[in-house]
Amino acid sequence: MKIAIVDLGSNTIRLSVYHILPDGGFELLFSEKEMAGLVSYVHKGTLSPEGIQRACGAIQDFQALLRQFDLEAPHVFATASLRNIRNTEEAVEWIREATGVVVDVISGELEAKLGYYGTQLATPLRDGAVFDIGGGSTEILEVRGGEIRRAQSLPMGSLELFNLCVDGLWPKKKELEKIRETVADALKQARLPEHRADKVCGVGGTARAVLKIANAWLEKPAGNRLLTPAEVHGLTGLLLKRDHRARKLILRNCPDRVHTILPGLMLMNTLTDKLCRKELYISPYGVREGYLCHKLLNAGT
Repeated sequence: MKIAIVDLGSNTIRLSVYHILPDGGFELLFSEKEMAGLVSYVHKGTLSPEGIQRACGAIQDFQALLRQFDLEAPHVFATASLRNIRNTEEAVEWIREATGVVVDVISGELEAKLGYYGTQLATPLRDGAVFDIGGGSTEILEVRGGEIRRAQSLPMGSLELFNLCVDGLWPKKKELEKIRETVADALKQARLPEHRADKVCGVGGTARAVLKIANAWLEKPAGNRLLTPAEVHGLTGLLLKRDHRARKLILRNCPDRVHTILPGLMLMNTLTDKLCRKELYISPYGVREGYLCHKLLNAGT
C-alpha cells in the first residue's frame, strides 16, 4: 500500500509518498516541495484569494504528479497556514471546490504531539523536550517518563519573523535586534519547562537546514544528527556576522531558505539555550510521519 500526504505549511507545501510495509512500518518513496510562503499572503489575519489560489495550485500540481504514477489522491493536512487565519472555513471550502480535497486543519497542540510521535520513530525520548519551528508557528512539547506533560503552539515561525522584522532579503543590524526582541516577547508567554533537559529533539525544515549548515561548518559527516548547545550558539554567532563566509555557507546548503534561515536560527538558538543542556538531536521525522502513523494508520494518539 502507498499513501500520499501533503503538508500544507505556512512556508513550504510538501508532498511525501510512503510505502507501507507488511510489518506496519513505512519507507519514504519520494518527496516534492513548493516554497509557497502562504503566510506572506495573510493580511490583517485573512489569507488572501491569491494565497488560497497558491495553495490550490500546489495541490493540483501534486495531484497531476501522483496521477502519472497511478497513485491515489493525497491526504492533505494544514497547520498554522490555515489554523491561524480568520477565514479558515472559506479557505478549506475554496480548496475543496478547486481540488476535490478536504483539508484536515490540525490544532497546534495536536501538531506538537504529532511532531513528538514522528521523532519517536527515529530516536526514543522519555525525558526531555521537542521543538518544531515552522514558517508560521513553533510547537514546543515536554516529555516526562515517556508521557507528554505539555504541548503548545506559538504563533511565531521563521517566515513570520522575516515578514514582521525584515524589509529586504538580508536582515540589517537593527532588524536582527527586532527579531531578538520579538522572540523574547513571544517566549515570555510560553510555558517552558522549568529545567533544561539532557536531550532535546528539533523537528522541521529550519532545524534540518541548520543541521546541514552546521555539519558543513564543523566538517561532520553528512549523516550526523547531533549538535550541542555550544555548537548551535557558535553557528548563530558566525552566521549573524552576515559576511562572505556566512552567505556562502547558507547559499551552498539551503539556498531556498536564504531569507528565513537567520530568523529561524535565532529562534532555534534561543529555544536550544532555554530547553537543552547537553544534546540536541535533529530528527529526520516529524509531523508528517506522526500524521501517517497516528492519523492514517490508526495507531491512536
